[in-house]
Amino acid sequence: MTFGKVKSTQLKRTFAVFGVAVAAAGLTACASSQDSGSTSATSGVHADPQRTFDLQAHRGGRGMTIEESLPGFAKAIELGVSTLELDIVLTRDNVPAIWHDPKILAEKCADTVPAIPNDPDFPYVGKLVHDLDYSQIRTLDCGKQLAGFPDAQELPGNRIARLPELFDLVKTYPGAFEKLRYNIETKLEAEHPEQSATPEAFVDVILGAISEAGATDRVEIQSFDWRSLPLVKAKNPTIPTVALYDDSTFKPDSMWLTPIRYADHPGDPLSAIKALGADISSPAYVNPWDSEAKVGDPHFTLTTTAAYVARAHALGLRVIPWTVNDKQTIGSVLDQGVDGIITDYPNRAREVMNDEGYPLPPSFHK
Repeated sequence: MTFGKVKSTQLKRTFAVFGVAVAAAGLTACASSQDSGSTSATSGVHADPQRTFDLQAHRGGRGMTIEESLPGFAKAIELGVSTLELDIVLTRDNVPAIWHDPKILAEKCADTVPAIPNDPDFPYVGKLVHDLDYSQIRTLDCGKQLAGFPDAQELPGNRIARLPELFDLVKTYPGAFEKLRYNIETKLEAEHPEQSATPEAFVDVILGAISEAGATDRVEIQSFDWRSLPLVKAKNPTIPTVALYDDSTFKPDSMWLTPIRYADHPGDPLSAIKALGADISSPAYVNPWDSEAKVGDPHFTLTTTAAYVARAHALGLRVIPWTVNDKQTIGSVLDQGVDGIITDYPNRAREVMNDEGYPLPPSFHK
């Protein structure tokens, strides 16, 4: 998920919200989004040493290291975050691969050698992950630095890892497995279901890997494609579910909202998420989701406001927007009373939290 996400029609789909501007029950457009210029507490939410704030490293912290990589997750663990946020794509042989895109993109990965001699599927770049076995995926070199993240550590030879490998990594850090959480996204493609496995397969495979690792009480499952979230609850009601959305998914006649109908909750994502039975609202932090406006710009509009957060809490929902990256905006969103943020730069978020007097998540070392 992300501010550079892959929408299904353009192979981009990661994490702004249509409807906040017209949301019911006092959610006025931009109501407190204009308290956007400062990292000090401007909305009446003050630093509270008892406040639980969930700092999530988006794709492991892709502003610091290559996304979804085990070295990236390791860096986040050693920095100190609450939650490792990650994506899962299922391969043809139902292996839960930690990767964001339904297709292997040339800007991220390069072919090396075929998994078997004369493999008819080779080369693999440009093909759907769901059309390849993990043995084929594992041959890819996915350590390229992305243009939007020039400070990220390059990782030549980086291989796409499996979900159990992440749990194994965390267990090598004393105390980390007992403390860290995992926010795992099912990378379903609602508008192009042929590009991914079924929601049922995602839920079965992911929950199986989580159970085998002994991590069931440490995870939440998120998705833009809301079909998978009730399936998680049916399997295990104790696992929190997270409804991701933005202005391209929360809209009339959207295929992303099934089993919810937009028409029953027009312009009111919080009502829709409550009806879905999810626990956390996770909107894109800016509206529209792909806006390049920054804090202070004339057309900059935060999706969340203090009123939005208050209403979510009244409904029993937590609020964790994505992907909040610059320090000024991190401070503004923090001051609204959100329960956490998803960020490519957990290092920046820690600096803001420290400046505002919030407790920092612990770091772990071998």
